[in-house]
Amino acid sequence: MSGGGESAPAPAKAAPAAPVDHVEELAKQIFVQLSAQVHSQPGEKPEHKKLVELSFRLSEAFTAGNFDFNTAARERREAKAKASVDVSKIEIDFGAIGKS
Repeated sequence: MSGGGESAPAPAKAAPAAPVDHVEELAKQIFVQLSAQVHSQPGEKPEHKKLVELSFRLSEAFTAGNFDFNTAARERREAKAKASVDVSKIEIDFGAIGKS
């Protein structure tokens, strides 16, 4: 045992969160529900790959339609677009730097 005075180790930095792909997340939910429904029914089952493809197509269609019919989603998208900065339109006069 030491006499104290030692500080606790610094907490590790949290890793940056991976970007969320909303189409993929929705497709996963659709796939799980669709698979459960398909496999609960008797008869021939489609390939899993076909269910995955259908899930992504439905997810993409929903996402596109969401902006057509959901006013709140459309407003969020427009607000995000207005808040973003188009760096291609930024002009920096490097000649003025250091001429003080």
